[in-house]
Amino acid sequence: MSYNIPFIRPELPTSEEMIEDYQNIVKSNWFTNFGPYEKQLSKEVAEYVGKDVFATTVANCTLGIDIAISLLFDATKSQVLVPAFTFAAGPEMLIRNGFKPLFLDIEQETWQMSLKQAEEILNKDSSDIAGILLCNTFGVGNPKINEWEALARKYDKKIIIDTAAGFGSKYSHDEIVGGRGDCEVFSLHATKPFAVGEGGIITSKNDTFINEARSLMNFGFESDRTVHRIGTNAKMQEINCAIGVRQLGKLKIRIEKRQQLLEIYKEHLQDYGFVFQANDHLSTIAFVSTLVPIGNNADILQQILIDSSVEARRYYTPALHLHKAIMNESSVFSNLEFTEEVSSRIISLPLLNDMSEADIIEICKTLTGTLKV
Repeated sequence: MSYNIPFIRPELPTSEEMIEDYQNIVKSNWFTNFGPYEKQLSKEVAEYVGKDVFATTVANCTLGIDIAISLLFDATKSQVLVPAFTFAAGPEMLIRNGFKPLFLDIEQETWQMSLKQAEEILNKDSSDIAGILLCNTFGVGNPKINEWEALARKYDKKIIIDTAAGFGSKYSHDEIVGGRGDCEVFSLHATKPFAVGEGGIITSKNDTFINEARSLMNFGFESDRTVHRIGTNAKMQEINCAIGVRQLGKLKIRIEKRQQLLEIYKEHLQDYGFVFQANDHLSTIAFVSTLVPIGNNADILQQILIDSSVEARRYYTPALHLHKAIMNESSVFSNLEFTEEVSSRIISLPLLNDMSEADIIEICKTLTGTLKV
């Protein structure tokens, strides 16, 4: 089905730009395996994030999480703390690496994993906890990142941060995401604000870890061309890296525009009882997620928008504890009160780089004109 306003529409380099890059790649005869564009993108990404940060590309975010899990989490222990309100990729990679996701609730205002529940678990018994998979929900930097890092240090646990949609987001006005935890992993999928088609980034302040990740994604080879550990093939090819170099140069202005558009949504929805995620104004805003006013049905509002030729979705519904295949290999800590509340009320609205204020106002009128009060 086509929509007048689609949910996602990536803004990629022009065909003329891509012809130039492709010609350079052909001339170099270097199409993958850490070529010139890959090295340039990894270097520029690290510089973008900040001082003392190292980076590598990876074929996609899921493989980046997979590699980070295999390098960082303690294989002698079985459980990993992870929010129930997140995308399936992280928990699936935990399961594939032999770990058992232990699902925690989220916090009501931030929609981020419950620090209180994590403290309760670790204070009681941390002996079987292999690590923490912290997810910056919707790419929004967790306002309690300092407390999470302090908790991890106290119990000697590694933190992998899944910031898939958030490259360019900020934890605060002074700190870009990417330098926290033991590493952060990002998606460059076509659905993300920093889009190359398919790809990912891993960042860390630990250059040894980044070098190990680069080895692991290249079959475990080291400089002597022998396999030092069992690896995989997760390299990002040159053409995608070339797109990434061009996209990075345009990212700052695009994020600023997207944040302006978010404020228009808020201006026209908040007074009607729509609730937005804490700290979202500092994010890249892959799409606009909001909780519909109490007493209204998110499914019905979504269908009203679809009938108006506006593509809307509902992330994350259902939450992961309702996916049978995942729950067969997982467990849940205590109740998931806020996970279930947010999942029942959330609706995700389109935000496009070329979207007009009039488009957003029309979407808001469609929503507010059908509310139950």
